[in-house]
Amino acid sequence: MKRSVTRIFAGAALLCLTALSACSSNTPPQVATPVASATSAAAPASTPAQAASKVLLVVSFGTSYNDNRDLSIGGVENALQAAYPDYEVRRAFTSQIIIDKLAERDGIRIDNVEQAMARLVADGVQELVIQPTQIMAGYEYMDLVTAITPYKDRFASFAMGSPLLTTEDDYDAVAKAITTRTAEFAAADTAIIFMGHGTSAPSNADYGKLDGILKKNYKNYFVGTVEGTPTLDDVVKEAKTAKVSKVVLQPLMVVAGDHANNDMAGDEADSWKTTFTKAGFEVQTLIEGLGQNADIQQLYVAHAKAAMDSATTTTPVTGVPVETAQAAGEEIAAHQIKPGSYPISATTESSMFKIVDVKLEVEEEKMFATVTLSGDGYGRLVLGTADNAAKATSGFIEFTTDSQGRHVYVVPVSRLNKPMSIAAESGKTPGKWYDQTATFLSEKIPADAISDAE
Repeated sequence: MKRSVTRIFAGAALLCLTALSACSSNTPPQVATPVASATSAAAPASTPAQAASKVLLVVSFGTSYNDNRDLSIGGVENALQAAYPDYEVRRAFTSQIIIDKLAERDGIRIDNVEQAMARLVADGVQELVIQPTQIMAGYEYMDLVTAITPYKDRFASFAMGSPLLTTEDDYDAVAKAITTRTAEFAAADTAIIFMGHGTSAPSNADYGKLDGILKKNYKNYFVGTVEGTPTLDDVVKEAKTAKVSKVVLQPLMVVAGDHANNDMAGDEADSWKTTFTKAGFEVQTLIEGLGQNADIQQLYVAHAKAAMDSATTTTPVTGVPVETAQAAGEEIAAHQIKPGSYPISATTESSMFKIVDVKLEVEEEKMFATVTLSGDGYGRLVLGTADNAAKATSGFIEFTTDSQGRHVYVVPVSRLNKPMSIAAESGKTPGKWYDQTATFLSEKIPADAISDAE
């Protein structure tokens, strides 16, 4: 088998800085000044006197792979800073596990979302743009929306950018960016396969949609996922059907972290590299996150610009504590619940969005709530914000109607007892969306059906 190709350009980036040598335009520039919230544990927090009045907060899942974090997440942040020099670019991660690991292992302090938002308020920031680096509007994005919503009225101007794959143009642009980046490997005997994460949220359909665009416009390009569909078996079959002898694997993730290095390029028996090798293919692995691709970086820049152009302005509320949505109890994930069907209860924050019946289905470490609303006033649902639901072209949760004419939805649930942000479409005015919050509760589930394992 040919040795794996590892495309990490740290050395080249350093040469660009020191010798001003000619480097690929897709290699993100490295800058000496750190992003504000990615300081070492010993660095002091910013003070109101130091803080900028305009901040662009870049929110990512995060990674403990230091080199690739600088190239990928750092690449996106650097592109945003170059495009909007009048903004102070700050960083926040959504994964507390990664935040804690970096603090303990490396002495690096990175804010979680709540800490970053509280710091922005304390610093007296007036204009805030939040740009997530999520690929799509799934659970992680939904949790981000829930976390930032209580802070909206604390800024004179507030805006949130869209995930990478939101509009029809986004899909075409991403397809062009990733095929251009891998054009050197394109050949009649080679399949180029991108490995996404996958999710039980409706946004998993985004992988299939991108895969369809690649199949339509490019030869031997495919998309698979680790935890969703298309599966690894699906893309192995695709490669066999294409009658190729070689396979190039690259992550369809912003960062080339644990999934890229282990699930994709690892030597374990169930890794993608091993599976394709056993299937008779010659395999190359590209350890490069989407955040390293200059064209992808510019898509995030464009999304931030669109958010700036549609920012909400208000008179900021001051002197009043921020009331964030609180969990109704200990958060419980699907893998902690025995597979089965359970009658549960749910709460919402709006009398207009009232849940009158809900049943939970747990299967294969995933859970879905069959939700009945009090009437037929809403159409489709989308996980996340109303603003992004209005731009979305996929990820919709359609309704059915019960015997009383009430609308019924099957909603994927990330965790019980944790508030979820949901956008609901007006039944009378299609295309008009409203922000809602729902919390699915565990109190009715028998205690012996729930384990303490995290």
